[in-house]
Amino acid sequence: MNESDKLEFKREVNDSLVKEVIAFCNSSGGTIVIGYNDDGSVYGVENVRKELDKVSSKLHDSIEPDISFLVSPRIEKQEGKDIIIVEVLQGTSKPYYLKNKGMTPEGVYVRLGATTQHATNESIRQMIIESSGITFEKNISINQDLTFLYTQRIFDEKKIAFGDKEKRILNIINDKGKYTNLGLLLSDQCPYTIKMAVYTDNTKKEFLDMKETAKGSVLQQLEEAENYLKLNNKVSGKIEGMERIENYDYPIESIRECLLNSIGHRDYEIPGSTLVHIFTDRIEILSLGGLVKGLTIDDIKLGSSSSRNPKLISVFHRLGLVEAYGSGIPRILELYKNADKMPEFRVAPNSFLVILPKMSVNSDYQKIFDYLKENNTITREKVENLLNIKKNASIDLLNVMVAKDLLIKEGKSRDIVYKLQK
Repeated sequence: MNESDKLEFKREVNDSLVKEVIAFCNSSGGTIVIGYNDDGSVYGVENVRKELDKVSSKLHDSIEPDISFLVSPRIEKQEGKDIIIVEVLQGTSKPYYLKNKGMTPEGVYVRLGATTQHATNESIRQMIIESSGITFEKNISINQDLTFLYTQRIFDEKKIAFGDKEKRILNIINDKGKYTNLGLLLSDQCPYTIKMAVYTDNTKKEFLDMKETAKGSVLQQLEEAENYLKLNNKVSGKIEGMERIENYDYPIESIRECLLNSIGHRDYEIPGSTLVHIFTDRIEILSLGGLVKGLTIDDIKLGSSSSRNPKLISVFHRLGLVEAYGSGIPRILELYKNADKMPEFRVAPNSFLVILPKMSVNSDYQKIFDYLKENNTITREKVENLLNIKKNASIDLLNVMVAKDLLIKEGKSRDIVYKLQK
C-alpha cells in the first residue's frame, strides 16, 4: 500500500496533519493513517486515546470553515499496535484554510498526487466560485451597452427567433433585465480573442504569419479562426474512378471541434486569448482553464461532459454547431482512427492543450483498404503476403484494425475473413 492522492501516512500527530486535512477537504477527500511509516509499515501510536483527542482539538482550533462534519477520526488495531484512521470528506464550502493565515496561498492547501501543496490564487478563486454557485455566465456584464448584429445574423440564417423573449430564455438577459456575461460573449463588444501564428518549422523560433481575431461575438471569432486555419490546411487530391478525392493535412471537422471546445469550455475569468500554433507537423490549440472539476482526460475521451459554460454550449447546440453534449473529443479521435499518430490532450491547472498531428494514413492500413476495394474479403495469410510480414505481426495488425472499427471479423478458425467496416 502506497501513498496517493487519497491516502497519506503519518508516524505521529503533528502540525502537518492540519494542512493535509485542509488539502483533502479542498480536493476530493481522502484518508490519513497515523501510526504508519512512509513505506506503509505499521509503527503504532502510544497513548492513542490522548492522541485522538489531540487530533480533534487541532482540527477544531486551526481550520475554517467548520469541518467537524467532514472528518471522522477513529482508533484501529493492526499487527497488535494502535493506529488512528482519519477519514476526510470533500468539502462543500471551499476553500478551507488555516485560521491564522486566512484565505491566502499560505493558508489554503490542495492535494496534487501524493503531495500536499499550497493553492494558487487562481485555484482559490475557482473554489470560491464553485462554492458560491455563481458562474461567469450568470454574472451581470460590466458593459451593458451591448449590440448583437453578428449573432442576430446567425440566428436569422438558421431561421431561429432572437428577440428579447429568446434572450431571456437563453439567459443572455437576466430576470432583472440586465445583460449577463453570456450576453457579453455573444455581443459585438466581446473583448476576448483568438491569436494564431504559423511557424516555419516545428518550433516557435520563427513565424511566417500571425493573426488575431477581431473583438466581437464568439460566433464571429469561430468563423474567422476556422477560415484562417482552412487557409493553412493544405489539401492534396487524387482521382479514383470518376471522382476526385481530397485529403487535407488535418481533418476539417477536427479543427472545427477543437475551436468549438476552446471557445465553449474556456475559463473567461482568466484574462488572455486562446492561442493557436500552426507548425509544419502539427496544430496546437491552447485554451485557458483546465478540466472542469471531477473530470479526467480519460473521462472526456469517453464522452463525459461537464461544461464550464453550459449556457454558451446550449446556444451552440441550438444553432446546430454541436451535435450532442460530450461528443467533440470522441469525434476528433474517430477522425484519426486510421492515422499513424493520434491527437494528444494535455491538461494543467489553468490551461488545456490539444495537439492535432498532421494526418498521415498508416501505409499498412492503406494497402489493406486498397485490396478490399477490389475484393470483398481478405484473410490473414493474404495480409502476410501483401505486407511481407510474419504471422504474429499480421494477427496483431488485424486485431488493431478490428478494435478501431476499421474492419469486421467474420467466421471461425481457418474460415476467418476480414471486411471493410461499412
